[in-house]
Amino acid sequence: MKTSYNNFIDDFEDEIKNKFHNRPLNHNEHDDGTDNTDVSIRETYKYYSPSNYGFKKDLKAFIFKNIFFEYVLNRFKAVNYFDLEGFFYDMLKVADVNTIAKLNSDFYSFINHLEKYLTKVENQFRENDSNLLSQISEHINSPILFNELSQDAKRSLSRKYDAWSTNEAGRKIAMERIYDDFKKANKNFNSETTLLLNFNYTETADLYKEEKTQIINIHGKLNDIENPIIFGYGDELDSQYSVIENMNDNRFLEHFKSINYAKTDNYKQVLEYIDSDLFQICIMGHSCGNTDRTLLNTIFEHNNCASVKIYYYQKSIGENNYLDIYKNISRNFNNKAKLRDRVVNQSFCEPLIGFTETN
Repeated sequence: MKTSYNNFIDDFEDEIKNKFHNRPLNHNEHDDGTDNTDVSIRETYKYYSPSNYGFKKDLKAFIFKNIFFEYVLNRFKAVNYFDLEGFFYDMLKVADVNTIAKLNSDFYSFINHLEKYLTKVENQFRENDSNLLSQISEHINSPILFNELSQDAKRSLSRKYDAWSTNEAGRKIAMERIYDDFKKANKNFNSETTLLLNFNYTETADLYKEEKTQIINIHGKLNDIENPIIFGYGDELDSQYSVIENMNDNRFLEHFKSINYAKTDNYKQVLEYIDSDLFQICIMGHSCGNTDRTLLNTIFEHNNCASVKIYYYQKSIGENNYLDIYKNISRNFNNKAKLRDRVVNQSFCEPLIGFTETN
């Protein structure tokens, strides 16, 4: 499913160009961007081929009424990637009482465009069944291996399987024996339940739902009034967050995820689940960037977190993004000893989708 920010921006550009180059002959040629759209094209570009200009080529062709759109596209030219929520936070940190209302309004408009795009993509995906579903389903339902677990989790499981010892010395001996047996056999454990924690607003997770599966759309669902999408920034651990909070102006907190989690009980459901028993986290398609650090830190450093397993993207035969995701995950850990113990090393991880020469 084409849900990346890059896909969205490309589609938005195509939409603007199609509207501009397919206007009726009796349109007003003197408005030159004075309509109410967030981004429009200068009238002088009507003689250009659409392929000869664009967001990534020539921003002078466009008129921006939405300051967030303009900032996003200028930032892309500088850094060559889209981190929309991170870009918003950059703008928020330099906003003041005179600009915050405009920034919030323009960001809401941007979110509306994104929601419309994702709705269109989701409908297309439903119509075009993917042969990738079986691979991802297999990962979701695969057993947890003993050697993937953190040291604390290994010891906890070893104690759990000792049902005969009646004193502390006996329990210690039994735990060590069970630990060694499990390690040699690399014992596998089948999950009693599975939580699909969905971050991408679509109903993709529903494709993998089974009887023992719980789904939480932590950032909301498309076109759902009861569970509206949450798009913004989510890093209360950043040093600038306390500065923004201490401004004592609620407008600056409008788009913080941790604030908007209060709209539903999704966050509480996550806490209830991770409090219930040991769990392994499987990363599938999430970059684990700072925009979700508040939530990810809570999950990664929770006492019941047994390990964090990365399903990475295999770019070519000799190149993948395992270490890129690991580096992002590292920023979500305050306790670096837990990071090194809990994140499963690459030898026990695998690509989310098997690599072929046509990938």
